[in-house]
Amino acid sequence: MITTIIVALITAVVGPVAVTWVKAKLERKKNKNPMAEALEASGLIDQQLDDIMKELNCDRVWVAQFHNGGHFYPTGKSIQKFSMFYEKCSPSLPPIQTTFQNIPVSLFNKSLSQIHEKGEIEILNVEVEENTFGVDVLTSQFKTKSLCMVGLYDLKDHLIGVMGISFIEEHNVLTSEWIYIRQKVGVIGTLLSEYLSSTNK
Repeated sequence: MITTIIVALITAVVGPVAVTWVKAKLERKKNKNPMAEALEASGLIDQQLDDIMKELNCDRVWVAQFHNGGHFYPTGKSIQKFSMFYEKCSPSLPPIQTTFQNIPVSLFNKSLSQIHEKGEIEILNVEVEENTFGVDVLTSQFKTKSLCMVGLYDLKDHLIGVMGISFIEEHNVLTSEWIYIRQKVGVIGTLLSEYLSSTNK
């Protein structure tokens, strides 16, 4: 209990500092060209994912972002899709990033609806839990036993993506780990939000 409180207090201080650091880092990009901005933003996000891999000792961490992907006929309404833009995985696992490109949100309606409403999903053991929120393709096919998925939000609190963390062995995410994950989600969401908003200026 005391450890959890201490971690929470540290995170309360470190979290805002990290977000401020990210904003200051991105503020210096204003005069850079689009390629330089993209590479710097990607580098900062990669660093966050490396930190998560080391801290949680997980087997895979990835970030997917929502985007438009064509239009419905005949109304012209945009088709909502997502793609996996960032991924880190242990050497023993094959990457899955190329598998999840331009995926209609309708194919993962259960999991994305849960994240949209609750902010996150945790599946302790996909082999025994009845409700896996329709993410079986992320588990059985890719040696995943435990999985958590957390929504990524922009500075206006709009859901812009999802971060997934998975383990090949059963793993119960501890309270202190959830605090850490939510802090990292805030930093990555800020990075994505600042980068996306800078590309629209």
